[in-house]
Amino acid sequence: MARLLRHLEEELYVQGGLALYGGTDCPEFRDRESEADYYTAAIRLEAWDAEPPHSAREAGDAEPPYSGHEAGDAELPHSSREAADAEPPDPGPGWRLVGRQEFTAETGVIQLGVTDDTGHDFLIGPPFFAYGVTAHVGDPDVTQWLFRFWPVRDAFDPTVHLRPRDAGEPRQVPVPVTAAGQWATMRPGALRLREWTGFFGHDAGPIAGALNPDYASTFLIPDDEVDLRGKRAGGTYRMWRWEWETADGRPHDGNLLTARVVHLRDPHGSRLLASGIVTVLGMEGTRYLVRDAEPHEAARVLCSEETWAGAVPTRSDAEEPRSDAEEPRSDAEEPRPDSEEPRPDSEEPRLG
Repeated sequence: MARLLRHLEEELYVQGGLALYGGTDCPEFRDRESEADYYTAAIRLEAWDAEPPHSAREAGDAEPPYSGHEAGDAELPHSSREAADAEPPDPGPGWRLVGRQEFTAETGVIQLGVTDDTGHDFLIGPPFFAYGVTAHVGDPDVTQWLFRFWPVRDAFDPTVHLRPRDAGEPRQVPVPVTAAGQWATMRPGALRLREWTGFFGHDAGPIAGALNPDYASTFLIPDDEVDLRGKRAGGTYRMWRWEWETADGRPHDGNLLTARVVHLRDPHGSRLLASGIVTVLGMEGTRYLVRDAEPHEAARVLCSEETWAGAVPTRSDAEEPRSDAEEPRSDAEEPRPDSEEPRPDSEEPRLG
């Protein structure tokens, strides 16, 4: 049986329709039977764990369900968004289906809007999954909208997702495939429906809680780090930071342990440059809140690193791996003077 994971209710101004943001494409929804074009809509968003029972044919559409990413199928006034891991029940006779599509979410956090993501953040499930989405309008009240989301399959492709800048030729490597139920957002501890009601964007609370239902240790990263800008809640990335060297070799705060690599040591300052894989939970003030990635989350980053020929180190058991671009130095080469050794000038972490 379908299970409702979380929901969000909000109001948005509709101008001919609404678009869905937070995916690799931008599906658009329109109510082609209504003459109303400009109005404020009441929107309900729901996240389920399986496909709703109605197919696109119920709206008079000859296309089968999951026919691909097609824009313009539906338009949304009063709307509701849902995310599920099982089939949601029929919304009832008071709703009319106006659109059904499939899209791939980038981080699992989406928004609705007219020309931009003016709606509030809503977490529908795991990142880089293909999702089914249906849009209903009220019947007869077309200013009521209902959106339902449910995961269809793992869509991660390292040649498309987590692709580095200036990437070269990709290597053929095994690609991890996951089930939606493995991800934190689909676990019972993430079902905190009351926290979602009335939630208004850009706060770590509700989304961070759903992304960290097991209360794993978290830590903060300043928002002025260039490498972190543009990273969003739900995404998983490799992060670099300078750390104080400790007697037991473990990080001073006990974090940054997943796929950890020590790249460089500063013998004069007793510091080292290390990296690890983290999942972004959201913002706390002006800082990003993150936790160490879980194995299935980190597997995608490691797969991307391996695919793109060592753009970042991939060996978690090596402390000071040499870059693929670094040429081995012959015995005849003069060693670089101490004055040219790289020295840390900041202890701020970086995320890449």
